[in-house]
Amino acid sequence: MADIGKLVLGVIWDGATVRATAIRSSRPMAAQLLPGKTPAQVLHIVPLLFSVCGKAQGAASHAALQAARQQPWPEAAQAEQAILCEAMQEHLWRMLLDWPKLLGMAPQEQRFAAWYALLRQVAAGEIGMEVFRREFERDGLGMPMAEWRGMVGYPELRTWWRKADSPVAQLLSALDECDGHGTDETRLLPLWTAAEAQQACAGRWDADFSARPDWQGAAAEAGAWSYHAADPMLQEVWRGSGSRVLARLLARVIDVVEMAGGQAAPRLDAASPAPGEGVAVVRTARGLLMHHVRLAAEKVAGYAIVAPTEWNFHPDGAFAQDMRGLAARDRGRLQQAVQIAALSLDPCVAYEIEVLDA
Repeated sequence: MADIGKLVLGVIWDGATVRATAIRSSRPMAAQLLPGKTPAQVLHIVPLLFSVCGKAQGAASHAALQAARQQPWPEAAQAEQAILCEAMQEHLWRMLLDWPKLLGMAPQEQRFAAWYALLRQVAAGEIGMEVFRREFERDGLGMPMAEWRGMVGYPELRTWWRKADSPVAQLLSALDECDGHGTDETRLLPLWTAAEAQQACAGRWDADFSARPDWQGAAAEAGAWSYHAADPMLQEVWRGSGSRVLARLLARVIDVVEMAGGQAAPRLDAASPAPGEGVAVVRTARGLLMHHVRLAAEKVAGYAIVAPTEWNFHPDGAFAQDMRGLAARDRGRLQQAVQIAALSLDPCVAYEIEVLDA
């Protein structure tokens, strides 16, 4: 069993400008299948429901249930490593396969397959992260990570990505050449701990909130940008380029570098606001994933899963903000711009694009 359904990303276009969006989702709320199940059944079912970020979903379920029982989870450290490697694999999939295909560049299938396999070995404890780090420095960045992190200014970074013989640099260079659209402020989702997520969302853990989450009455953007919003490199590129797409992709690169270098903050956290209630949050590649569970008589009385896709493709969310006011006089170029915006937010479900005449 796997998650099904899709997103339909409609943009309403008058021949010159995108006037509005019409976003529809047929993705089922999988958590509705879980009430009445035992914790053991939930732990079996959840990984089967999600074909994307399955390790993160499974770990969130484990952590939330253990928190609800107010019991420690001995496998948390192992789960943390699996989540970290899965997030890196997801980032690399987009950088080496999906983005090159969309931008007319050569996909890096062999390199991706090799790095994916290395990270699978890291997750299994068969090798250390330094094995991947050395390869990524040599073939991904074209320089040591410490040197790369030392570049902060937008002009300096532009010089690197225009000259470096590196797939990551070439991708950033190609995106830098796309028109920037989005110089206004972007509302990023806070990087909540489990306790902070409970405080922000208390009393709202239901299907409606899962389908259209908001924070303080408005949509917010989830993703690597929200993880690294305070990073000087990212701030300089955002200020210099005004491109949300470029900022999102640079944030993904920063996320990989931080994880590979052992500098990343923990990806998994859980808390119990009351006996029988548990909350878990996971930093996935796409953004903050939240699970909330209520237990009664050792069965699930309520379960909510709030995924990054529902934040970013909220009717007033990041994708809608990217599109509104987008200038385009050619339908083909508009389609390409919509594809670029959608991939930069990376929905965890299939999607199709509709250009609707205003």
